[in-house]
Amino acid sequence: MSLIIKRALEGRISPLSFMLILGFFSSLVLLYISLHVYFFSISQDISKDSERLGALMDSNVRLMAKYNELISADRIIPLVEKRGFRACTPDEMERVALYEDKKLKKKIYQEWAQAAGGRDYSPATPPEGR
Repeated sequence: MSLIIKRALEGRISPLSFMLILGFFSSLVLLYISLHVYFFSISQDISKDSERLGALMDSNVRLMAKYNELISADRIIPLVEKRGFRACTPDEMERVALYEDKKLKKKIYQEWAQAAGGRDYSPATPPEGR
């Protein structure tokens, strides 16, 4: 770089060529700076998202613990007995929902089955479809 400046001062490089070379180097410097600023902002975004992910994971653990507490039989059975409900027998069962795996729960309509004594299960429409 100093060689180019020395030649420009001595008059060996035309002013237009010197301006082009100077513009080229200044654009490289500006590109370098802008990339550093861009990478710094991306780094900050990643850091904020990591903190948010950690907070969401903690919240998820608390919610799952609360969910497990709410669906536990130790909590539900006394409430049901207090209200006078009783467990049904297999003969009293009229409707059974069949889920093969957890992926099926994501469908809009689930397959329902009608259970009638010793007969096979026959498909029935979901309650929303009636």
